[in-house]
Amino acid sequence: TFFSKRLTELEDESDDVYDYDKDVQTMRQDFCNLESKRIWESIAKDAQTIKAANGGSSLQPVISNNAAITTSADALTDIFVSKQEFIEVLRNKASSVDLKRTWPITSSMILIGASVGVITPAMPFVVEQMGLNASEYGLIVSAFGLARMLGNVPSAVAIEKWGRRPFMIHSLSLIALGVGGIGWASTFEELYLCRLMTGVGVSLLGGAATLMVTDISTPLNRASTMAPVMSGFTAGTALGPAMGGVMVDSIGLAPTFYLVGASYLGVAAVNRAVLSETQRRPMKFAWRKKPTEPVANADDTLSGAVQNAVGQWAPLLKQRSVQSIMVMNASYWLALAGAQMTIMPLILTDQAGLNLSATELGQVYMGMSLIQIVGNPVFAKFIDKIGKAPAIVTGCTLISLPMAAMPLCQDWMQLAGVCGLWACGSSMMSTAPLAYMSDKVAESERAQSIALLRTCGDMGFLVGASAIGALADWAGSLDHGMQTSAGLLLTATAWFGARQLIFVQPDTSRNPKGEKIDDNTKSP
Repeated sequence: TFFSKRLTELEDESDDVYDYDKDVQTMRQDFCNLESKRIWESIAKDAQTIKAANGGSSLQPVISNNAAITTSADALTDIFVSKQEFIEVLRNKASSVDLKRTWPITSSMILIGASVGVITPAMPFVVEQMGLNASEYGLIVSAFGLARMLGNVPSAVAIEKWGRRPFMIHSLSLIALGVGGIGWASTFEELYLCRLMTGVGVSLLGGAATLMVTDISTPLNRASTMAPVMSGFTAGTALGPAMGGVMVDSIGLAPTFYLVGASYLGVAAVNRAVLSETQRRPMKFAWRKKPTEPVANADDTLSGAVQNAVGQWAPLLKQRSVQSIMVMNASYWLALAGAQMTIMPLILTDQAGLNLSATELGQVYMGMSLIQIVGNPVFAKFIDKIGKAPAIVTGCTLISLPMAAMPLCQDWMQLAGVCGLWACGSSMMSTAPLAYMSDKVAESERAQSIALLRTCGDMGFLVGASAIGALADWAGSLDHGMQTSAGLLLTATAWFGARQLIFVQPDTSRNPKGEKIDDNTKSP
């Protein structure tokens, strides 16, 4: 019965048609019977393995009166599995991480992270060389967010239409052009253009990588599946700043950007070799055929697809859980762009402060990234266990407190403690918002919900980098910009936590265990 219903759903995903005659009914019924038997054999085999591992005896077959069991396949088909054993098998399958499909994405993100990390310690010295102030530097940083924000919807549509793998490859060429161009740029306008180009490429790359991970994960293992990918990127960013600092000090600014731009082309070649497509396409069945007349579909054109995609945002934004994560994610990126990406490197390289060199600045970022590498898998299990919302509150609190304390650091020991706590919070926030959003929406809405989440984050990024930089210039103090970012993030965190307590309540009438249920979906 289940497979017959599921088969109808799968058929409806395709535009193919068929005549519902007796032969078609027979073929569909045979297909359901064979699939039921195949999957039941798999469940029975796993149930035997679990029971043996727990010290119990093997599951016993139920012998029918019709015939003796002669083959292992028949034996598995006739094995009795209790409801509890059945649930345990499914839970184990849904909770385990598919490392075979995760490692190619992870290895790709290691290389991308290294390329990103190399330019991190170089940017403050580009600002110094061009004579830019904090406000202008904030605009340069915000250009990246502006390009991502404008590119999120078209990139999500394109990734859904043509698949994930092509954009894990071709987007890197655009990033290579943008990063390499920074070495050539000599004016504010040229630098701004290069950052816009990089932002568009990252919008395509980030969307493809995120959807690849959600394709191969479930609500029970989503944070744990994202953790190796995020750890891979973080591992790359740990190695990159140390390399970048040494390269800037030894070969100069421009050659560093040229080499990093070329390295993105190398990563594109690696992705082409190791990555496979993860997007699920409509299934084809022998009893269905292509329609004689093509089906008109507005989504066949990019403009129509974009309009349809944006149209999906309105019903999503009516859900309280989606509203909450949108505001929280925008606030997080506002604070991060203003504090970590704009003010922090200027504070650390300020001659009146710690006055770090490019190599030393690279070591600071490398240390934070190393903490995230170790913390990502640990915190991912913590997130899957306690829930995404408590993890978001904890992570943002761990970021906002050291953010406020950073201007007070007088030596390396104080800086290490502040950056360590900051990195722990960032480790939680690397997976929790995406996992939270993916759990709240249907599979058909996932691409656009993630695009919406990223767009809100990019709006925060755009406003944070430019506004916090301008505030620091207006106040005449980088410290004011850093502490304002911390205050905004802590306020948003308190609001998000309060909203979770108010609108997510136990429903003991339908859920005896008292699990929390979202007030929109009424599902545990």
